[in-house]
Amino acid sequence: MNISSTSSNLYFNEYYYEPSTFSAYTTDQLYYNYQYDANSTPILNYSTNNYNLFNHDLLYSQEPTVNTIKIHINPFFKPRSSHHTSESSTEIEQPQHNLSVYSRSHSRSLSSDRQLIHYQNYTYRILSSSFTYNYRGSYLNFAYFNVEQRNRVLYIDFLYDIPVSSQWQPDGHLYPIQIAQYGLSHWSRLELNSKNQQNKIYKFERIQSKENNHCSSWHRIKDETSLSNTYIHFTISSNCSLHFHFFNNNIEFIYSTKTVHDLETLTKKIIPVKGSPRQVNRYMLIDIEKRMRKTLFFRHDFIKIQICGDTQSSVDQLIIGNQTLYDQQAFYSATRWLLNNQDLQTGCWFVHVQRNYAHHTHYHLRNPWCSAMAQDQAASLLVRLYSLTNNKEHLLAIRRAIQPLWSSNVTRAYFDNRFVWLEEYPLESATKGLFVLNGCLYALIGLIDANTIDYQPYLSQLINQIIISLQHMLSYYAHPHISNWSLYDLSHITMKSKINTASYSYHFVHITLLQCLRQLFKRTNHSVSQLFDFYVERFISAIL
Repeated sequence: MNISSTSSNLYFNEYYYEPSTFSAYTTDQLYYNYQYDANSTPILNYSTNNYNLFNHDLLYSQEPTVNTIKIHINPFFKPRSSHHTSESSTEIEQPQHNLSVYSRSHSRSLSSDRQLIHYQNYTYRILSSSFTYNYRGSYLNFAYFNVEQRNRVLYIDFLYDIPVSSQWQPDGHLYPIQIAQYGLSHWSRLELNSKNQQNKIYKFERIQSKENNHCSSWHRIKDETSLSNTYIHFTISSNCSLHFHFFNNNIEFIYSTKTVHDLETLTKKIIPVKGSPRQVNRYMLIDIEKRMRKTLFFRHDFIKIQICGDTQSSVDQLIIGNQTLYDQQAFYSATRWLLNNQDLQTGCWFVHVQRNYAHHTHYHLRNPWCSAMAQDQAASLLVRLYSLTNNKEHLLAIRRAIQPLWSSNVTRAYFDNRFVWLEEYPLESATKGLFVLNGCLYALIGLIDANTIDYQPYLSQLINQIIISLQHMLSYYAHPHISNWSLYDLSHITMKSKINTASYSYHFVHITLLQCLRQLFKRTNHSVSQLFDFYVERFISAIL
């Protein structure tokens, strides 16, 4: 990708992406441009612009982003209308549930052209036969994931604009796996949506309160808006609040950088935007559903907007409905957090949540623990960032990310004391392990990504060791009682636990990962590719 930068500063750059890099399509795009004068009512202008492809500031030195460079609202892809798969098809970290033979006897069908599997009243997606994986492209089928909508995402963080997880900690914590997946899903959507229809985009250059008046008048968007298109991006000053009122749903939603004295009610919710002044990137539909804890009755609504604050307060470059911009900034929010929160000595993104394994109180995860899956999904995300920036600091972060996997046993376990395994949930002792299948396969893909852009002999050696382990161990993941169904882990062998049957979602995740690895090794190691192909076909046969 050709990138020109307006600054040589390592962390404070503005990048502009050239149109030819992303899409062969160049079209004039219509948006609504609302212009405001502090003492006047809004003027609605229709304007047609040639959109140049862009991305604005990449800030990695600190949080929050505080610069207010003028945003060029020029998406480098044409956003699509919102599409969501079922939650089951997107949940890839959920707890496992026992699977009975009877429960698998219901309707099932496979759409070979799109690789959609309809199973148990849900639709699951595996990779198509034409899928080709590369480190700059879509990450598996993550373009169809909606990390924000997962039940265990409490909300989107008010400072970093990334998901907060309730897994193992009801009050919430920033979970590296979830953050990396959030970034990978939004990166993948950008590629998926490159040729889809442009939605309406509403742009407010600046909103200010009137002179000697605490709040501005309400400004109403003329058209009824689909709530699935309520992606918002804006720069907000300190001591300011931005109000959205939804007529049909009778909800007022407030993004505020000041202390709001109004009390929250059933119909009024406040998002305390931290770190002002800063740029904010949110999806209002997710914010509303997470704060209201309910699904909205009306999926289309009329919206009016108001700003409150002192005479110096303002909201600049408010953009509503640009999913491309939202996906861009969600990708950068995830990479920014990872770059700013990596332990520079070990390379880990530590998880500071104390955990035992299931009911085995004598099997503890390390405290804090470093997940191989987190390390390598983060590496896969940063590899994609590096493909854009060619920034040496980003390459060094990738090298640090994979360091714990090859340099120590921090993320390893050994099956039968011989076969190395990359653990999603590493126990205190490397002689004991859970041997979670999807965690190791995700980690293997991350190693391959890193080794592709930065070849290192020790990484190739580790990849070969994992392949040897898989050649020996994959047969143990075939369910002993349910024909051709997969297991989530091998704790029934290593800890004498109950068999941990893969849930529907995880069974399809296993298929998808093995499909990807089959394709990755097809040219370089035919026998390994055949191994993965054997288990792809075996696990698919369980649901056909």
